[in-house]
Amino acid sequence: MATRKAVTVLEEIPVAPLPEGTPNLTLPLTFLDFPFLHMSPVHRLIFYQHPISRTHFLDSLIPTMKHSLSLSLRHYSPLAGRLIVSPDNSILPEIRFQEGDTVPLVFAEANSSGECHFDDLTSDHARSCTELHPLVPSLPPASREPDGGSVIVPVLALQVTLFPGVGVCIGVTNHHAIGDASSIFGFMKAWAFLSSHEHETSTLPAEFRPFYDRTVLKDQKGLEALFWDKAKNIKIEDTHVHRLPLITDRIRATFTLTPDDIQRLKNRILSRRPKLAHFSSFTAICSYVWTCLVKSRYDANTDNAGDDEDEVFVCAADCRLRLDPPVPRNYFGNCLVGCFGCIKTKKLAGEEGLLDAADVIGESIRRQLYDKERGVLGGAEDKFKLISKMKIDRLLTVSGSPKFDYYGLDFGWGNPKKFEMPSTDLSRGISVSKAKGHEGGGLEIGLSLPATQFDNFSRIFTLDLKAL
Repeated sequence: MATRKAVTVLEEIPVAPLPEGTPNLTLPLTFLDFPFLHMSPVHRLIFYQHPISRTHFLDSLIPTMKHSLSLSLRHYSPLAGRLIVSPDNSILPEIRFQEGDTVPLVFAEANSSGECHFDDLTSDHARSCTELHPLVPSLPPASREPDGGSVIVPVLALQVTLFPGVGVCIGVTNHHAIGDASSIFGFMKAWAFLSSHEHETSTLPAEFRPFYDRTVLKDQKGLEALFWDKAKNIKIEDTHVHRLPLITDRIRATFTLTPDDIQRLKNRILSRRPKLAHFSSFTAICSYVWTCLVKSRYDANTDNAGDDEDEVFVCAADCRLRLDPPVPRNYFGNCLVGCFGCIKTKKLAGEEGLLDAADVIGESIRRQLYDKERGVLGGAEDKFKLISKMKIDRLLTVSGSPKFDYYGLDFGWGNPKKFEMPSTDLSRGISVSKAKGHEGGGLEIGLSLPATQFDNFSRIFTLDLKAL
């Protein structure tokens, strides 16, 4: 058994789709996949309060998870496949599944076990972000074909970690080029269903099955050539890395906004700006967090906030049903458009910063999603230029969505105790997800900040919310 920092690896298993009815499959990357070709991997952790022994973990849970994963991959075979990138960029990249391809599944045991340790990891309070990193699986390194040709990139890695007598954590790492959050959540729902119905069925209901036909995406603006021209000169080996263990100076926490908190925020904004271009709970929450983050970079007196910098907000929106023609909800791949908003630091940190942020975010969403003349892909040709000009310390990106209810994923052990997205440690953005135990619409904000900034943010976030 190998030890990896805070966990001991008990077993490393390559899991293949069930061979029956799993044909080879090739999926070309589309113009909506190319922007994610060189992004850092996406990491998710799902914690379950499931007090089982090490013996039960080895003898019962591991076989169940292996078998249900193999059943799931029969329908989600591209996740067991590889991203193939030609050495001279003469052929567009593709996802290729062939017989024999597998997903690495690691079973591990936490070395610092006990209820106190598990409760600390699943709490909302501040802690070093590195405490979660040993629970995050690493994608295998990229390799080359035997003849030195195409680069072969694994796209999914999984880890299940036991906290003896207390609980279990499922870790998921995926390459973004394989699919967006909707696609990965679809796979997780399928795996959870087959795991929790182990003794009842091995058949996956149609509602959980993905749709793979890439021809439904119509590239009417010629974006494929444009996006590939921007992406092809970056070596995939340079971006396909697992960098979480290198981050040591950031503090991580979860901030929950109850339905009442959200309504008070909305009332405050609408009472002062009743004619916003677009307004929703998402707009209100992101506006509030954005202003708190900018203020937290400075002392309590924000007069020091410079006014000559651009603060940029970016969120991704699912465009499946907004394309012409629409794409099926269960389309597997990336089907996102970016909504970009920009405002000066001084304005965002000012007295009306919350209102101005709501104005900027709402307009960015309205312009991208609801402008019929522009269309949902309007301005897409300019996105690479916009990204190249952004300063990472002035950029707020939003990951996740309350649409994907990870707290409803039941693998047969009940609902999760905690959901985390450690990849925000790399992106320096925030994650937004449906809150546990708030059926009326509460939301969780996950973020990590430098230790020197975290106390400022926590104080501003709490005090300003009380003052509403």
